[in-house]
Amino acid sequence: MKNLRKNWFRHLIQWGTLIAIIVVLTKIFGNESADPEAYCPFGGIQTLGTYLVAGSMACSMTGTQIMMGVVLALGVILFSKLFCGYICPLGWATEYLAKLRKKLKIKEIVIDYGTVADKALRLVKYVLLFWIFYTTVSSSELFCKNFDPYYAAATGFKGELTLWMALIAIALFVLGNFFIKMFWCKYLCPLGALSNIFKYAITFAVLVGIFALINYSGLAVSWVYLLGAASLIGYLWEILYLEVKVFPVLKVVRSTEKCNDCGLCAKKCPYGIDVDKTGSVKNVDCNLCGECIASCNQDALTFGGKKIFRWVPAIMTIVLFFLAFFLGRTIELPTIDVKWGDEAKHEQLEKFRVEGLRSVKCYGSSMAFSATLQKIPGVYGVATFVKHAHVDIYYVPSEITEDKVRELIYVPSKFKIATPPVEEQLIKVLTIYTEKMYDRMDPNYLGLQFRNSGKGYYGIETEYNCPLIVRLYMNINEPVDEKFIKSMVEMKELEMLVHGGGTNIVKVDFEYIGMAEGTDTITRREFLERQFNKFSVPFKTNQEKWDGNNAAVYELVYPNLDKPLITRNLPFLSNHLSQIEGFLAIETLLNQNDEYCFRITYIKGILDDEKIWEALNRSKWTIKNRAGEMEDVDPKFSFENKGATISID
Repeated sequence: MKNLRKNWFRHLIQWGTLIAIIVVLTKIFGNESADPEAYCPFGGIQTLGTYLVAGSMACSMTGTQIMMGVVLALGVILFSKLFCGYICPLGWATEYLAKLRKKLKIKEIVIDYGTVADKALRLVKYVLLFWIFYTTVSSSELFCKNFDPYYAAATGFKGELTLWMALIAIALFVLGNFFIKMFWCKYLCPLGALSNIFKYAITFAVLVGIFALINYSGLAVSWVYLLGAASLIGYLWEILYLEVKVFPVLKVVRSTEKCNDCGLCAKKCPYGIDVDKTGSVKNVDCNLCGECIASCNQDALTFGGKKIFRWVPAIMTIVLFFLAFFLGRTIELPTIDVKWGDEAKHEQLEKFRVEGLRSVKCYGSSMAFSATLQKIPGVYGVATFVKHAHVDIYYVPSEITEDKVRELIYVPSKFKIATPPVEEQLIKVLTIYTEKMYDRMDPNYLGLQFRNSGKGYYGIETEYNCPLIVRLYMNINEPVDEKFIKSMVEMKELEMLVHGGGTNIVKVDFEYIGMAEGTDTITRREFLERQFNKFSVPFKTNQEKWDGNNAAVYELVYPNLDKPLITRNLPFLSNHLSQIEGFLAIETLLNQNDEYCFRITYIKGILDDEKIWEALNRSKWTIKNRAGEMEDVDPKFSFENKGATISID
């Protein structure tokens, strides 16, 4: 408790960080996001490596994480491992597991510095560092998420993790830290390995310089060799010397005149460093936590040899964090920045920016958008900025115009707000014009705003133009209230219900331009047809086998077939039925009674209504996966009312 009081600033930062993480992840105060990686410096450094090597950023990473990583490196070089000692939640848990062991009076397993066990275990974190960086840079996906104990706990084991890896990592973290002082930080943490490499800053700078010179001379040397050399030399320097020579510039200094050799500082050091046997603490494990200084009753220990520096590490932790936060908010690197085609054309390129592309939200969707652009003659590159939802498109003006590119990349969209009552056979159609809603998701957001209004609006449909054409389908008796429609279009925030409860706030910035004169009308059936995305798949192998002889059609009404959450699973049902003998095809449509339904074509004699119903309701569906292998999956649909074979005129 005395140490806690004397080192209050550090513990305030640690507990404050922990509370902030809990507040963000649990959304106690209604915060709209809960990203456990939002300020992850290790993910940021991995992303920077991916960006430098491949010109892309790992999915979900932004400039904020990169700046956190860059500032972490700067902080290690100047002030030691401040993130580890003051902010890292795993470092906090590591120390408190050791305190719990002491409270329970369980004997510690001691691994002395410089022993064979100590040297062998220190290799593990460098192997993990190499493996994580190699896999992340090669795939543009943060591999560490597969087993990171913090990520697993923060996401409630619902993140992009590999369960068995995460469970092993958590077991090692809890058991290792409970019995061995700072086990995770000293032996397993890849960020600890990277921070130690930064402590040997001169060696690392020389390695980077040699790598750059070799590549500049024309010899193409893979980045893997630089990664391997940095990991290997970092490990060798750590076990051969264990002490840093030049960096960090701030160290714990012991006054031999004041010191009474009580040894309390070494005992209180989380890492068990022999602070009482050195003039200046150069041990690579030291993170300037200040526990040794807080324990000293003789004022023999200081930071940098000056008592006035007592709170410099704590203050610099806060300063560096907010510096990284500011730079991350100010600077955004593109998730991808790629060019293709004839390099001679690259000198002629001009670019324009498309704002509000929320569907381009990570590396995968950025690459998919790039693939779309590569099919357009005259377009030669793209840079995506997922944080601010915009892209820069590079094109040759003599080959294609900006307006034509915008038209070709636009995907017309529709969104059904509500189903008109059966008795309402005529639907009013109103055309309005908008800007800043060229993403395929924007009509959904606008439709949700109209749905939340509770008024008689039934659907939205868009068509490319400048400004964008938006058709509103509405109750025939609903008045055309332009002021209300404008307020819906220009609403800045939308409350979206989240699956499982709660709401998510979506910020939008649509612009209302105007309204066409007059209105049109269509029938209810025509509206339902327009809003429905039909699905039709023939089972070619089965059709070739039976040649369509003695075919029949089974119709099954399914009211929710127009909902995206349902339609996205149609390929699973199609795949399942195609593996069963006798099924020839499946399609979805609006039947003569204006009901959404499945129509399944099959061979009489092999199947009948009962066998079809049994196939639809099996406890497991057998499908062929992308690798061409058969596997059993849980059913994606639940069927309540049986269908029947019908006659088709």
